[in-house]
Amino acid sequence: MKKLAIFLLPLLCVFSAFGQTDRGTLTGTVTDGAGARIAGADVEVHSLATAQDRISKTNHEGVFTIASLPVGTYVARFSANGFAKRELENLTFDAGQTRTVAIQLALESVTSQVEVTAADSGLSTSSAEIGGVVHGSQAQDLPLNGRNYVSLVALVPGAIDSGTGTQDQVRFAGLSAEDNSWHLDGVDNSGINHQFQKVAIRLQPSTEAIAEFRANSTAYGADQGGTPGGQIELVSKSGTNNFHGSAWEFIRNDVFDAAPWGSNGSLPPLRLNNFGANLGGPLLRSRLFFFANYESLRQVLDQVVTGSVPSAAYRATTLAKSPSLFTILSQYPIGTVATNNPSVMTWYGSGRQVDHEDSGLLRVDYHVSDRMSAFARYSTDHYSLVSPADLTGSGFTTVETPNIVLGVQNTITSSLMNDARFGFNRAAFTQGETNTLPFSVVVTGFTKLDDATGSVRYDNSFSFVDDMTLVRGRNTIKFGATVRRIQENKASPSVADEIYTYTSPANFTSNVMDSDSYAGVVPLTGQRMTQSFGYVMDQFQMSSHFTANLGLRYEYFGVDHEVQGRGIIVDPINCANVVCPAGTQWYQPNLADFSPRLSLAWQPQIFARKTAIRAGFGIYYGNGQFGNLGTPIGNLATKYTLTQKQAPGLSYPTAPYLGAVSFSFSPSGSPINRRDTASNQWTLSVQNEIARNTIWQVAYFGNKTTHAFSDVTLNGVNPVTGLRPYAGYSTIDYRGFANDAHTHAFQTSLQRSINTGLLISANYQYSHSIDNGGLGGGEAVIPQDYYCHRCEVSSSDQDMRHYFSASSIWRLPIGRGHTLLSHASRTTELLLGGWQFGAIGTARAGLPLNVTMSRSATDLPDQLNKNQRPNRVVGVPLYPSNKTPGNWLNVAAFSAPPVGTHGNAGRNIARAPGLWQMDTSLQKRFSLTERMGVSFRAEAFNLFNVAHYGTPAVIWVAPTGNSVNPNNFGVITTSFNNNPVGTGTPRELQFMLKIDF
Repeated sequence: MKKLAIFLLPLLCVFSAFGQTDRGTLTGTVTDGAGARIAGADVEVHSLATAQDRISKTNHEGVFTIASLPVGTYVARFSANGFAKRELENLTFDAGQTRTVAIQLALESVTSQVEVTAADSGLSTSSAEIGGVVHGSQAQDLPLNGRNYVSLVALVPGAIDSGTGTQDQVRFAGLSAEDNSWHLDGVDNSGINHQFQKVAIRLQPSTEAIAEFRANSTAYGADQGGTPGGQIELVSKSGTNNFHGSAWEFIRNDVFDAAPWGSNGSLPPLRLNNFGANLGGPLLRSRLFFFANYESLRQVLDQVVTGSVPSAAYRATTLAKSPSLFTILSQYPIGTVATNNPSVMTWYGSGRQVDHEDSGLLRVDYHVSDRMSAFARYSTDHYSLVSPADLTGSGFTTVETPNIVLGVQNTITSSLMNDARFGFNRAAFTQGETNTLPFSVVVTGFTKLDDATGSVRYDNSFSFVDDMTLVRGRNTIKFGATVRRIQENKASPSVADEIYTYTSPANFTSNVMDSDSYAGVVPLTGQRMTQSFGYVMDQFQMSSHFTANLGLRYEYFGVDHEVQGRGIIVDPINCANVVCPAGTQWYQPNLADFSPRLSLAWQPQIFARKTAIRAGFGIYYGNGQFGNLGTPIGNLATKYTLTQKQAPGLSYPTAPYLGAVSFSFSPSGSPINRRDTASNQWTLSVQNEIARNTIWQVAYFGNKTTHAFSDVTLNGVNPVTGLRPYAGYSTIDYRGFANDAHTHAFQTSLQRSINTGLLISANYQYSHSIDNGGLGGGEAVIPQDYYCHRCEVSSSDQDMRHYFSASSIWRLPIGRGHTLLSHASRTTELLLGGWQFGAIGTARAGLPLNVTMSRSATDLPDQLNKNQRPNRVVGVPLYPSNKTPGNWLNVAAFSAPPVGTHGNAGRNIARAPGLWQMDTSLQKRFSLTERMGVSFRAEAFNLFNVAHYGTPAVIWVAPTGNSVNPNNFGVITTSFNNNPVGTGTPRELQFMLKIDF
């Protein structure tokens, strides 16, 4: 085994790294009593969990560095000839943490003694990033509605969760969810097509298999990148010298839950069972360790389904005037509750949602020697979902996410260390629906009828990892490179997708169709791209109190292409004939993505090393969502858009109008001279150890993002000529990088370690994000007027001004070994010992609302009917005087623009309701033996049963004679979260039983 590791090491070293940001580093100086640096001092770091030792020596500057330390607790020992030995106890290392220590050795006395000192508080004195660590105790002991570790990511400074706690709703420093990097044990763990997983899987990995994770929000070092957003590094658990195991089950049942807001008191039947087991320990004591995890989820929910459907009177009128619409009308269920619009009724129904998920993880660690270690880890998650789709149909989704990593860490000399890894990540995804209609129908004012479209994809990424750390004088130099190969094999859509759009119930009655958009089946294709990154970073200890960290990163994202050369490249702006010549690269590569990073950290002596002042700046690049790079693939399908302009009299059925299809090809395009997203980020922060193991931080951070993702519609009708600029084409969806975004934020946090028995993590952020339609790498709003991008400048879609999150675990200090009743009897211990309280609190402001209106394309100057806004009525307040869920926005505050003009209302001028809630848990552990115990836990999510309101209707329709609000504009009809898990549910109870040893 040792020979095999030595053979593999040089091979792995030639490849890349995501940075050893899932491990810790100890660095610092050793001096004598006069402050003179001691060369050749011995440094030994001893792991309390595995009894493994790492050794090094100080160089001629008295500087030492020991890198690639697995997360955990250590004892550090320092010694030199003629000096008394010194130890640092309880030295903990979190994921990605660099601890800088200044060790002073006293002269050896006649009777030499070892001086034992408690470790320092862990102030961040080597970098300036805004971020934090979530420990395994938080992942396993805090009340999580859904048992998804992602719910904890928003507890990190700089992060916000704008939704219900899934990967696609977590954002950092004002950037897109597509700008985040998700890693597990140092290798890619993203969704590949998207950075996030396409569905809300909960056990990838299990919270019980997580040792801890770090999330860096902004201004992190040159060893991290690939995206400009948050860097989330998960670390799986490892085995130790003692066998440890546990088995558990969590149960939920609707009989313990409150009814959702807006459900008229009805409660969807729910059965949820979440069970699993862990086992870890030594295979060879102090050398070979293993850890295994399995967890399963079974959930059945009879979900409430509701929608707006045609009334009986409206059906009769429509069928009398347009009998050909019977096929469509018959698909709407019969309404049960009248609305203030005589044409619309509300329908309530139910559909069964069935979730099945099974995950597993196996990790083996091998301590080859005091200088070399290796590990291998395999994890996977298998998920399937069947749920209501549309008003009467059902949908299905399956996902499989196997992930593998092999790693070797080696201390080559006392001043040169290496960390090398290989990783494989896969996301196999299928999705579809079982609906009666072969097309979708959108009628403004009614709920959409969906078709049976779907997609199939098998996406892979291969990561080759290497980091090296070199100590020279006062410089600790870290350098590495990254190679990530991406394969995306997909057919999307795998079933033809067609949408018939009617802009009002009146147009539907008359069968006046505004548009028919069709996208045919795309054959199974294979996209390929290779990314290559490299960096060098120097941590320079200018003094024992001042550290500078200077780095330079280079990122080459490669060029996406199809493995068999398929694809139709469309770029009407840069290619003379709209379609680029065969053989053209999909886009030109960006070769100048150099990213300088600088941070300074100062511990003023006047504050007794209990305060750190930090500042940092960096440039961060990204190429956005991988799927958005593949527009040439989508053009392999038949695609067209018919409107009244191309096909006068367009109506259902559409067969008589398909002769106009040859003039209505509606492709997707992107600029062949595309630019990578660039984000300039800066921060200034002050950390202070206000009590033992308790750190308070005050920080400011900002970013300026250029070349953010943009999505516009081209080929509008020229109002003068009445013709489209590109003959033979209908609308062209053009995805580029033409937007800009800015964010400024004040952030403060309080962090207290669980070592004290009371863990506290509290964060507050006040921020403002502004953009002209794009957040970053993958989220953008199509402008209502292509020729007026400045008209879109507003608060970002994800501009959450106030965000507060807090968590706490309190192990009550009662019973044997604790402050109170430390010598309690067995009976007293049984009743009063082993209690633990946990809580998560969240409060956040509402997100912006973009008020739009439904118009006929012929009423617009360019006939591009995208996100059209009404006019704003001067002097009329935006909100009613008594704002309620049933009257959130003032319908009289808007008016219809004249024909041939765009609306003057600004984008995102209103706000949705905010949200606050408290989740709590109470746990009691009963000791069976010295090592074995049984725990029972009760959890209450949304303890105070706060009503969480959804988003009000924001499609404005002009009042008519028979209705003052024909489209329920400004009315909130649904709760914030219609699923039984995540943030924003009604009060729900969950119970746990666990045995551990």
